[in-house]
Amino acid sequence: SLHSDAERYLEAYQVFLEKCESEEETTKRWLQEEGPGLVAKCKIPAKTSFNVLGMGSGAGHFDAIILHAVLEKYDQVFCRVVEPREEDIDQFKHLVENDERLKTVAFEWHQQTDEEYFEQTFNDDTKFLIVHAIQLLYYVDDLAGCIKHMYRQVAEGGILVIIHLSEKTGCSNLMKKMSKFIEDEDEQTPYRTTAHIKEVLDKLHLQYTTDRLNVNTDITECFVPGSETGILLLDFLTHTPHFTETVDPEDQREITDYIRGPDCAVEQDGKILFNNSSEIIVIQKLADDSN
Repeated sequence: SLHSDAERYLEAYQVFLEKCESEEETTKRWLQEEGPGLVAKCKIPAKTSFNVLGMGSGAGHFDAIILHAVLEKYDQVFCRVVEPREEDIDQFKHLVENDERLKTVAFEWHQQTDEEYFEQTFNDDTKFLIVHAIQLLYYVDDLAGCIKHMYRQVAEGGILVIIHLSEKTGCSNLMKKMSKFIEDEDEQTPYRTTAHIKEVLDKLHLQYTTDRLNVNTDITECFVPGSETGILLLDFLTHTPHFTETVDPEDQREITDYIRGPDCAVEQDGKILFNNSSEIIVIQKLADDSN
């Protein structure tokens, strides 16, 4: 699997992001528009700090937008950041240093995976009015456990915000198609969709609302013979390192035909656009909730 080859994965992911009709920009725009509404949903006791928990925050670009929305209404803000990559935490700190508003936030940095963090904070009573996991849940081993732990750290009246690949996309259709070619299918792939997340939420009897982020990726180069970009894109889409070298030519043909077909993509202005839209799930913790 591509996950076991970290270097190749990062290379393929970078190319995918470059070809993405800016998933990052689409997410930022949604957070800028909806952030104030998310903050308004939170019921906060008087004279307490507004606590935010960022799970897998990366370099902090999304966190910054959420924190700005909080700072519009509250002066006393605390933010705990959980991110395993040291370089991402350094970039986040740099972002804070160059932002006068964010300098007023009390930050606590945890360079840890989700599992390490939950283990360390199992007896920690700190609760958060906003807990967010943006494009994080592909990488956690125990999906149900991670969602339970995150929800446990939400304060009464607070919200858990999850942004993740939608179940109704080319990616999820490709996942179903790929399952016949992958011998050792592991649920922990970029193909874990919001269907898996909603299944967990339903089992926990948690109510949620959803919204959609429409995103397409230009995969035209996948069909240009010898294109290095196309080769890396195919690695990422199929979750197979060196797809064009390691997969049987007949299987390759079947998979690539499917990728450019109507279940996964549309052809527009001479480009092949792959649908990888995300969904936003918002779960509010009500006072009478025993979870």
